[in-house]
Amino acid sequence: MFILETNKAAEVLKTFVLTHGLPKTDMALFGVKCPYCGKSDRIRELEEPDAITQKMDSKNMAIYFNLWGQLARLNGSLGVCKFCQNLLLLQENASALPLYE
Repeated sequence: MFILETNKAAEVLKTFVLTHGLPKTDMALFGVKCPYCGKSDRIRELEEPDAITQKMDSKNMAIYFNLWGQLARLNGSLGVCKFCQNLLLLQENASALPLYE
């Protein structure tokens, strides 16, 4: 059941990221390989909700904050591959894991 909930949340966040043009900063994380497509030059870190409060209305911020809180795990952050558009869990050791299966 948890996997289904995580997958649903990841799909909602993926749509949200595409709709709102996230991340707002366009800096690639070199050396991090996408576990979905294998590209290593197209990974972008998604901003933490506190970093983009001025760029969205309160309703969208609440959605992003809730999705971020549900999907970001301890000692990691979220990213997106701008090639295949899949969401990633970024680890502190400069690696990326699939966010969902």
